Amino acid sequence: MRRSYERYLNASVILAILLLLLTYSSLLVASEGSAVALEHSQAVFWNFVIAVIVLATLIASAALPLAALRQWPGRWRYLAIFPLAALLLWLVVIATGRIYDSGSHRLWPFELFAWAMANMIYMVIIMTAKRKLDKHDAEEPS
Repeated sequence: MRRSYERYLNASVILAILLLLLTYSSLLVASEGSAVALEHSQAVFWNFVIAVIVLATLIASAALPLAALRQWPGRWRYLAIFPLAALLLWLVVIATGRIYDSGSHRLWPFELFAWAMANMIYMVIIMTAKRKLDKHDAEEPS
C-alpha cells in the first residue's frame, strides 16, 4: 500500500536528505574533537557520494538498452542487447578478478562508470542511425 506522501518524495529528494544526514553526522563526529574520526567520516562520506553517482549513472545508462530492447523490432534488438552483453561480460571479469586477487580491479566503480559513458555514446549513435534509416524508409516510395 502506497502512502500518500510517497508520491511527493522522488529519488533526488531522498538522496538530498541522505547526504544532509551524512554531512550532519560528520559534523557531530568533528565536534567530538578527533581529527582521525573526522578524516575517516569524510572519507566514508565521499566514498558514498561517488558510489551513489556511479550507481545512478549505471542504472540510467542500462535503462536505455533495456527500453530499446522492449521497443525496437527485428534486427535492431541485437544492437540494443550488445551493451548489456558487454556489461555482463565485464561484470564477470571484475568478479573473477576480485575473487582470485583482492588487489585487482580496485577501481571497479570507475570501470562501470566508463561502461556507462561508452554505452550512452553507443546508444545515441544507434538511436540516431535508426531514426535516420526509418525516416528514409518512410520517405521512399513503394
